Amino acid sequence: MKTKLIISVLIGVIALLVIVLTVTLTQNGSSKRNDTKDTILTRFDEKDVSRLNELVQRHNNGDGDYLMLIPPVIDGGYWIYDVHSNGKEITWTVDNTRDGMSAEKGKEVYQCKNISVSEKSDSYVYTLDKCENQGDKSIPIFKIPK
Repeated sequence: MKTKLIISVLIGVIALLVIVLTVTLTQNGSSKRNDTKDTILTRFDEKDVSRLNELVQRHNNGDGDYLMLIPPVIDGGYWIYDVHSNGKEITWTVDNTRDGMSAEKGKEVYQCKNISVSEKSDSYVYTLDKCENQGDKSIPIFKIPK
């Protein structure tokens, strides 16, 4: 009787371990979209430009995406750009509340239908279009030097 009980407990423990390992391996092999290295951009090198271009492409294909952009500080404090897309609308928030040198601190939120990127000789320029309360105005929201 004790042997059967021990065997049943061992089988249960092994089954539990198999389930835990399966879940762990599945989560570790999941999409990079959950990887913070892939969603928080700080260097603005070719890899970050590629990732930001991927957000533009995903939005234009009707797919959602999320990025946080934190450019290096030159003078003052950080400006943080929080970018959410559901594939139909893009919300771009500019937060300069951490910049001690800004004359007007606050958060500015743009709700727009379109985003595009244009490559200039010296930079990549990201532009928002069809934004609420902006009329037909195009907004060059972010620039990355080459």
